[in-house]
Amino acid sequence: MTGKKHAHAGHFHDQAGKLYSYAIGADGKIVPEDGDVRWRWTGFALSDARARTAIAAIPDLPAEAQRCLLSSGRRVYMKRSGDWLFGTLPDIHHRHYADSEELGLFHFAFNRETLLTSRKKPLQTIDDIRRKLEEGQDPLPSPARFVDAVITHLLDLLEDKLEDLFEALDSIEDRIIGGRWAGERERLAPLRQRAIVVHRHLFLVTGLFRPLTSADIAATAPEIASALDNNAAHASALLHDSEQVQARALLLQEEIMARLSERTNKLLYLLSVLTAVLMPATIISGLFGMNLHGIPFTESHVGFWKAAFLSAVGSAAVFLFVRRLGKKD
Repeated sequence: MTGKKHAHAGHFHDQAGKLYSYAIGADGKIVPEDGDVRWRWTGFALSDARARTAIAAIPDLPAEAQRCLLSSGRRVYMKRSGDWLFGTLPDIHHRHYADSEELGLFHFAFNRETLLTSRKKPLQTIDDIRRKLEEGQDPLPSPARFVDAVITHLLDLLEDKLEDLFEALDSIEDRIIGGRWAGERERLAPLRQRAIVVHRHLFLVTGLFRPLTSADIAATAPEIASALDNNAAHASALLHDSEQVQARALLLQEEIMARLSERTNKLLYLLSVLTAVLMPATIISGLFGMNLHGIPFTESHVGFWKAAFLSAVGSAAVFLFVRRLGKKD
């Protein structure tokens, strides 16, 4: 079956649980089944039990590579077995089917003539590469080029997300410095969560290349050796940037909390001053409110004004005392 037949078949399975199957020529573009086929790419949906049966029945596939394609674990890696290179790569869930910030995984195994991929849920990077291949925009002359394209495209997506995070942090920082920080705590919380997800992706990508040796790459994918080195350096640089994003977000959150604490302290201070100032009036009104004999000013026509004067004097004295203490502090 060709890619044109399955241009929109990313989520429909055939009888073998295949999502798509492409015959690719020497120029890296899709060719008819009876054409000059250089290699084939077949994608499986692990949510379909028939796909698991089909993968298990593939001849000449190393047992380790088969376990990788059928795996449901969270380990991200690349390894070699004979002339096969296989592993698990991180990806981002497809934007139309899930939160695109969530981490997704897909499994692959390839040699010179065959590329096998499997995944449970729709993934953004794989779908982007597949659609470009169908449209003839980005040819894939070999299976190894597919792995390089996946890593490169994923790093580009993560770099775009980091740029968006940096812009959002700049906006929040400007508002905090300008004193308009009241609503920024609500913006900062989801931003920190996004930064953590991007950091996890990049951390996984930087660990991809550790198990591989130069001999492994030379034996299975020599044409992408320099590209893998570049991607490893790019991933490390982006990982450092993601750490900077998290550090800045944490500092901004601490700044917001400090300003919130300062405002709370001012309100508590004001409340304390009001309580202290009104305390003499409260005590005097309480004393004169007793229903007992001998209360002063009960026979005086100006008794109320005398009590009010005492309350005002007491409050003024307390206010001056508190103000003096505040100046000393």
